Amino acid sequence: MGLIRYNCFFKEDFEIRFVKSDVHPVKFIYALEGSVDHYFSNELSVHEIGKFENVIVASERNNGHVLQFKGGITSQLNSVEIQRDQFEIKTRCEIKSMEKEIRNLFTDTKAENVFYYQGRYSLKIYDIFREINRFDSEDFLNKMFIEGKVYEIVALQILQYQDDLKDEGRRSLLRKYEVMQVEKAVEMIQNQITSYHNVEEISKEVGLNANKLQQGFRELYSQTVNGFVKKTRLNMAEGLLLNTDYSLAEIVDRIGLINKSYFSKIFKEKYGISPSKFRQKNQQGYKGRVNS
Repeated sequence: MGLIRYNCFFKEDFEIRFVKSDVHPVKFIYALEGSVDHYFSNELSVHEIGKFENVIVASERNNGHVLQFKGGITSQLNSVEIQRDQFEIKTRCEIKSMEKEIRNLFTDTKAENVFYYQGRYSLKIYDIFREINRFDSEDFLNKMFIEGKVYEIVALQILQYQDDLKDEGRRSLLRKYEVMQVEKAVEMIQNQITSYHNVEEISKEVGLNANKLQQGFRELYSQTVNGFVKKTRLNMAEGLLLNTDYSLAEIVDRIGLINKSYFSKIFKEKYGISPSKFRQKNQQGYKGRVNS
């Protein structure tokens, strides 16, 4: 098992052909930046691997692989390469418990069948590649570190493959591209807090179902979407109380609430004091800033 890392910029379209007279390794290819096209040397159909996408590919017999890089863009991709005959010997007992298609992939040591799978890799796999890129040590430790991480990637990829077989609403792993949608939701909440209504509305705006959006907020921010909205409103309210002379009614309106009593209730739950007393307690600090 090994790892090939590409960080390429070509002025023109460029093609790398993997040709050998023996069985080719299984490839787990991950696009971190830009995109790359892949096709089997004995086929005409081309598959584009875009940013945050991945493929598992195994060619038939001794047919090779071709990677086509687009000119004018930076392409970063990692390819985990697995020699099936050696891997099958090492995992012969344990692999029997694997899902049938994955088991067949790794035990097909004579490459009698072609295999192609494309998906979007998980946040955990993305984080592992970041760890590999940041790790800086002598050759021996670097080799040991990367080898361990490659096995972790393969394990997570198999879990993701099994997760992808489920209906979309039942998938449990958070993909990297979904993180970007969650971050877009965060930006929308912070910039449009006065018009926020509910989770379903924002999930439609960012193109992520409500369950996955909630999962993203729990994994990235350790709270629900509504919990994040509440925290954002209270942080805004604190700033308005300290740095403006808006009335409580105006503040309630500016943070997207309509009930003054509810605002006072949730504010006191967080700060242990009512909004009015909070402002009175910090009034001197605000006046000092204004006078200066």
